[in-house]
Order: sequence, then C-alpha cells, then structure tokens
Amino acid sequence: MLSAASRSLRHGVSARSVAVLSQVRTKMTPAEALKTIESEQKKCDDALQALMKSKGDSFTFADAKDLFANDKELSAAVAKIRELDMDIEWSWSRMQSLHQSLTKPPLKVALTGAAGAIGYAMLFRIASGEMFGPTQPVQLSLLDLPAAQDALKGVMMELNDCAFPLLKGLTASASPETAFEGADYAVLVGAKPRGPGMERADLMAANAQIFSVQGKALNKVAKGAKVTVVGNPANTNSLIASANAPDMSPDQFTSMMRLDQSRAEHQLAAKAGVDVSAVQRLVVWGNHSASQYPDISHATINGKWAKDVVKDEAWLKNEFVPTVAKRGAEIIEARGASSAASAANAAVAHVRDWATGSEGRWVTMGVPSSDAYGIGPGIWYGVPVVCYPGGDYKRVGGLSIDPYSAEMMEKTRLELLEERDAVKDLLP
Repeated sequence: MLSAASRSLRHGVSARSVAVLSQVRTKMTPAEALKTIESEQKKCDDALQALMKSKGDSFTFADAKDLFANDKELSAAVAKIRELDMDIEWSWSRMQSLHQSLTKPPLKVALTGAAGAIGYAMLFRIASGEMFGPTQPVQLSLLDLPAAQDALKGVMMELNDCAFPLLKGLTASASPETAFEGADYAVLVGAKPRGPGMERADLMAANAQIFSVQGKALNKVAKGAKVTVVGNPANTNSLIASANAPDMSPDQFTSMMRLDQSRAEHQLAAKAGVDVSAVQRLVVWGNHSASQYPDISHATINGKWAKDVVKDEAWLKNEFVPTVAKRGAEIIEARGASSAASAANAAVAHVRDWATGSEGRWVTMGVPSSDAYGIGPGIWYGVPVVCYPGGDYKRVGGLSIDPYSAEMMEKTRLELLEERDAVKDLLP
C-alpha cells in the first residue's frame, strides 16, 4: 500500500500533474479502478523508497516533492490515483443514493378518475418522481368507474412500459375502499362534469354523492392520508369529503387552487415583461370558480412591490382579474376541451409542495377556513400558505386587506356559503 509520504504527495501534486489529469480520465468499474490505483501506488512507493535509500539521512520532503514534480511518469501516476479516487467516491455516492431509493418505503398514492385526461396527464409525472422527489418510490392505486376499467388496463400497460425505477406497485379498482386502503396521499380528480341543462345545484348534489362515498372510504381505510381535491367544485367537494371523514382532521383535506395561482403569475409576469419566476407572493383568495380573487396587493416582482412595477389599475381590475377567473372557459372555447394538462401540472405542484415543502414560498391552497380575514369557519377557502416537508402547512396571517380586496374576498366567500347551503342536506 501507499506509504505515508506518497499519500501526502497525492494531495499536494504540482500544477504540472494537474495538467496531466485531463489525459488520464478513464471509465472503469470500481474493482478495475482499485486495481489500477494499487498498481500506480506501488510505482510511486518504489520510486520514493529508491530516493530515500540513495539520499540516506539527508533525505527531506522537498526531495520527494521535486521527484514527483519533475518525473512525468510519476506525476501522471499521482494524477491518475487522484482521478480514480474521485471516480470511486462518485460511484459510492451513486450507489448510496440508489440504495436509498431502493430501500426507502414507498408512498401509496391513490388517484381517482385515473383514466380521465387529468389523471392520465398526472400519472407518468408521479411515477417519474416529479411529485415526491427522485429518491421516493411510489405505489399507484388507480380508481375509476367500472366502465373505465379497460381504459385503466391500457394506462397501466403504458406505465409498465416506461419502466420507472421508482414505481414499486400498480393496481386498479372500481372500489373506493379497495383503492384507498393504506393510502398516504389521495388525489381526488374524478367528478361529475356539468352537463347541458344541468343547474349548479344539480351538479352539487351529484358530486356530493361521489365525494361523500369517497370521504367515508378514506375514513375507514386511510385515516392518515393527505387528500387533495381536484374535481370541481373542488372547494365544496373538499368540505363534503371531510365532513364524511369524522376521524380525520379537516386539515388533511385541501382543494387545488394552484392552477389559478399559476395563471395569475403568468399574466402578471407577461404584463411586467419579466420571467414568471420573478413573481412571488401572489395570492388567489376564495373559490376555484369565476368568483375567485387573484390579488397582487402583497406580491413582489424581482423583489419590488408589484404595484410599483405594474401601476395600471384599470388593467388589474378590468383585464387581469377576469382573465384569470375565466381562463378555464376561454381554453374550452379555444380547444374544445378543458384544461387537462395545466390542471395536472398544478396538481403535481400542489402535492409536491405539500409533501416536500414550499421552501418559504407562498402557495395558494384551499383549506378549512377560520375567522382570519373575516372569512369564518365552515368552508374551504383559498388562502396563502407556506408548506413544510412532511405534509405540514401554515396559513399566512396578518396581511392587510384594502377595501377593494375585501369586497372581492367577500363576494367569493358568499358563493362558497351558497355552495355549502346547496348540499347541506347531504352533509352528515
């Protein structure tokens, strides 16, 4: 093995030996690299021992440094040892990371409406690690109607064909209890769409049946699950599901309003002529509906107050707010179908931040309301929150509310109360 003197030299080679480094890069297995290191170490040790023998008592460390600095072969040997050491350390780190991803317990993720457009767009991103991170294995449990089971089989074939390393299990069912059993996270996408001639109250009643059944199933077989409701009306469907899960905390249920936030961030960034990442602390209050209120009163653009950057109040009130609120209808008119891909993207972002943390960023989530901001309890209302790793979130409090914002926030609050009243006979 390498002597103490030559080991010291490995960490103090000259600039000349570093220049040689680029010439000795090689791809080897760890076993091959270790064998080569031993060979190069022996070469260095033999040369050093010969020098020490010839110098006798007059030998100094400076003599050794000169030897390795001036001998091209030895300089290259030292450089190769250092390079292969780095390769082995990288390989070990990679193996450790792989070991972590293989041994970390998988999260069970249940997804309803899995054969639909939004579910289909989400599944591959969940399985690839985008929702829970690149080292977190997942088991996917897909739920859809009996008539959609054949379609689910096709989706499962595609997922299997992707050979995702993180996908450790894949099942499909038409039974909520079967699909939700033991779930860590449940994403409730499937909901009855509003059909021709259907009144809003009819839609509420139909979805109350769906989400009451799912709430009861979660309460029975997945009491620890964190539940994200995507299916519309998402806020009131969260209320229904939570009301039917008395053994679960209401804070385990959130409704997705991330799509509204993303839409608002894009509109504001485009108006300011900046990248969307420059926009922070934009809030969407209230309901995921046309009554929602995208609010820039607390937002920043590249660290500056948004209203000092975008001073066009007429644009904010007459274009920005209605464009964000009615964006879904605009997309349906343009493409003849709903915004499935952007909704899936928002759902992935919503759950990712909830599960892994938002790193101090404000994100809008529909959560159980409180007396803060004059909202009062009993509804799921969109507010800014900060998320922490592991599934905790904290509502952002103490924000000043100007009169226009208060008026808009009250409008969307009253709509949510109307929705709650429309399904009150169906709530336990």
